[in-house]
Amino acid sequence: MTWGAASVTPWWFVPVVALAGAAVGLILTPRLASGGYRIDDEAGPMPFPTWVVTPVTAAAWGVLAWRLGGLGDYTVAPALLTFTTAAVALVWIDADVHRLPTGLVRPTTVLVAVQLALSSAVTGNWSALLRAGVCAFALLLVFLLLALLAGAMGGAFGLGDVQLAALLGLTTGYLSPWAPLVTTYAAFLLGGAWALGRLVLRRAHRRSAIAFGPWMLLGGYLSLLVEVRPFL
Repeated sequence: MTWGAASVTPWWFVPVVALAGAAVGLILTPRLASGGYRIDDEAGPMPFPTWVVTPVTAAAWGVLAWRLGGLGDYTVAPALLTFTTAAVALVWIDADVHRLPTGLVRPTTVLVAVQLALSSAVTGNWSALLRAGVCAFALLLVFLLLALLAGAMGGAFGLGDVQLAALLGLTTGYLSPWAPLVTTYAAFLLGGAWALGRLVLRRAHRRSAIAFGPWMLLGGYLSLLVEVRPFL
């Protein structure tokens, strides 16, 4: 089957995947709650209540499973669920310490690449894998340029965001050449709205540091749920 093909999702598929996501969330919760990712003087309250990790992971897995059923190709599910799990962890970490750890982003990128390659091997859709690689490189270059410009102007857009861009380009680019564009547009739209809202409510000022990684990840996840001319 290919993305966009008509398919009938077994009634049990979405709840089973959601339950699996809840199990993963239960494993992830104590690791995030421990703050083991913090270094040096990174201390303070956790960015979210620890109980949210499990239901958020379960919901994210379940919604993605529902979307996979509509699109019809289940071989890509492992890669997308891996990305989604890492996204939950990265949103938490970046919201907490404004840092995207290389030790999580790079292994996730490698694992997703391997899983997508296996999907292509099963389906024979090697053009999707090639497109994913091109999109990953293109998005990396775009965000690298943005990071360099931000650095020159004293901004906080960093290399962690550049590495994350490669993961986003790889994951979303496998589905469609338009998905990385949706990802980027959504990230800037959502991140900008958040920053503007904080300024209006006087909870931040023009120089306040705002983590952009969560908005990149949310944009990437949303692009997976939007059917944007799949597999052109």
